[in-house]
Amino acid sequence: MKKIFIFFLIAVVKIWAIDLDFNTYSSDFTQLVKSKNSTLRYSGHFIISKDKAFWEYTTPNKKEIYINKNRVAIIEHDLEQVIFSKLDNIPNLNQIFKNAKQISKNKLLAKYEKIDYTLILDQDRIQSISYKDEFENDVTITLSNQIKNPKIDPKIFEFKIPKNYDIVQ
Repeated sequence: MKKIFIFFLIAVVKIWAIDLDFNTYSSDFTQLVKSKNSTLRYSGHFIISKDKAFWEYTTPNKKEIYINKNRVAIIEHDLEQVIFSKLDNIPNLNQIFKNAKQISKNKLLAKYEKIDYTLILDQDRIQSISYKDEFENDVTITLSNQIKNPKIDPKIFEFKIPKNYDIVQ
């Protein structure tokens, strides 16, 4: 489930980086993952530019994700580790969302590898993205406090690895 969560967040960054007219974008987010027996709630904030992103999770655990073009650094504070990976093995979902079918005034449906992604729009902004993951969990990401083209200090995209953290490549 962790891989699909990260996969989807990266895909969202790719969607905004290409499809919406902006130079920078900022938003708070809440993600609900509902299984048959439980509900997990994640929340935080992200800031993106055309080729970089910073995702900060505040609940339930502190986590930071830095994306620079096709390179990803995930700082897991509870695990005291930093995970480095590439986006090479992640499909380019922006093409899928570009071809999403409008099913009502503010709702789009995109299909990819047997998964339906539902996007709810409010004017020109994505308000939520919902899908059922490969484990049959219902996942909904809701955005709030969205700001298009905020002034961003480029240092926000620079990560610092604490000395005692393990590095996983």
